[in-house]
Amino acid sequence: MRAMAHPLNPLAVLLELERTGGLRAAASRMDRTPSALSKLVQSLELQAGVALVEHGSKPLRLTEAGRAYAEAARQMREHLAAAQDQAAQLKRQLGGTLRVSASYLLGHAVLADFVVSFRRRHPQLAIDIVLSDEDLDPLRENLDLVLRHEPSRDSSLIGRELGSNRVRVCGTPDYFQRHGRPRTPADLAQQRCLVFRCEPLDARWHFHQGTEQVCVVPAGAGLTANSDELLLASLRAGEGLLPCFDWVVGRELAAGTLQSCLDDWRFESEAFGAPELWAVYPRGKRGRPKITAFIDGLIEHLAQLRPAA
Repeated sequence: MRAMAHPLNPLAVLLELERTGGLRAAASRMDRTPSALSKLVQSLELQAGVALVEHGSKPLRLTEAGRAYAEAARQMREHLAAAQDQAAQLKRQLGGTLRVSASYLLGHAVLADFVVSFRRRHPQLAIDIVLSDEDLDPLRENLDLVLRHEPSRDSSLIGRELGSNRVRVCGTPDYFQRHGRPRTPADLAQQRCLVFRCEPLDARWHFHQGTEQVCVVPAGAGLTANSDELLLASLRAGEGLLPCFDWVVGRELAAGTLQSCLDDWRFESEAFGAPELWAVYPRGKRGRPKITAFIDGLIEHLAQLRPAA
């Protein structure tokens, strides 16, 4: 019993007719009947609105339009072969350059370590990191990937959620020993608070527990700054309490060098943005192996930074 034949590509038939100069020879090479090839050519001519083959000639010849179609078919075939070769190569080893943008905090706290391990797995892939606290347009800035705290509303961009990391109010064990541990958000009035300022965003701290909501204006003999790194240095020196994302201080919480308080309350602040982290990239780059590999690896890395991990 003859196996079911694959559908014929009309352009491939045209190339074979050009090569062999006859329907019978082309049909034999393509394991089809001459009538099947003839119908396919006629259908292609109907779509093109012009004759592609000099049907009365022996050997069979292509018309000028047919030769143009054949040349386009050859180029398509070469491009497809090149893409298949590239895909096979990418399966073995990622190459080229990957341009990624992130905030300064994310770059220092997460990407610095992740990029080292990622490049060890893919040494042929060059990484170009652009740190900025502005939401850069990946299309305008020629970026492959942008890390943000919200998905893009631009239809030309795709967003993939990397995970959600809660914000915890943190301090050193020494700080809690000297100043006590707050049990409710109201207790923060007696604490030294380290406050992140990002004008014009609201810097107040909001706490939620069930239906209860508490708004705190952080005060005390603390520190206010528009630099995450500066505030983190004061936190680690035991100078006050600072709300921090898990992916920034997760390892320190797990090691005990930092501790958290008010964990039964959910923290929010406009100055901090949403806890979710998204990878945003141009729609035209969907399925690129280097982008997929980077995102998959970053998701795994972020999961390891959570205190529960």
